[in-house]
Amino acid sequence: MTSPVAPSRIYVVGMWRVIGIDIAAGALLVAAWYVIFRYCNRKRGAQILQWIERAFDGHGGIDGVEWLSASRMRVRMRLMECGFDQLSILVRLRPRETPLQWMLARLKKRRETLTFQGDLPCPPNFNLDVHNHRWCGRTRRKLTPGKDWSLSRVGPFVLTSRPDWQRDIKTMMDAIAASRDCNFMQVKFRRASPHFTAMVPLAAVMPESNDSAEVGIVDALKDLAAGASASRF
Repeated sequence: MTSPVAPSRIYVVGMWRVIGIDIAAGALLVAAWYVIFRYCNRKRGAQILQWIERAFDGHGGIDGVEWLSASRMRVRMRLMECGFDQLSILVRLRPRETPLQWMLARLKKRRETLTFQGDLPCPPNFNLDVHNHRWCGRTRRKLTPGKDWSLSRVGPFVLTSRPDWQRDIKTMMDAIAASRDCNFMQVKFRRASPHFTAMVPLAAVMPESNDSAEVGIVDALKDLAAGASASRF
């Protein structure tokens, strides 16, 4: 005669079975989420490649594409007389493939960006980081400019803690200011490869954005490269 199983043992076995089913269901849900949004990012990536082709029309074309992750891809460019060697574009999409990263990106308001990286024919003899920040100051939050207000537009200016900063930096600042339509978020120059790095929002190449940004992004990159060659700071 077999002895009956204790009720407590039956309860523990049933509880672990429910937990196992929940874990398996959660894993399947996360896997399905990843597969679906990975496909969405790949589809969006194909659309972005068309935008890049359109933006660089007449200056070159795409030489290769490599997906680094589900939300990042590197686009190698083949350019003609643009002042760059081995130019590539790092495309950063929203990390929608995982729910946690997607939520963090939305909370931090991270934008989808394009990062241009390349070498210059003559490496610069300086390191420079330029970040584009915009502020709007008012005495009161709800205060709006009136008809009797006199507004003045201020050009680029430099805040530095070094008394011996080189004045040729103005050449580079003028080139960045001239590319206002492209809205560069960050520009870097390095002695080591890659010599040039520039980040712009994805909207800079979107067809529904300003056409001048679409046409002028290559010219803006060329102006920055020329400014680096002309500057000696």
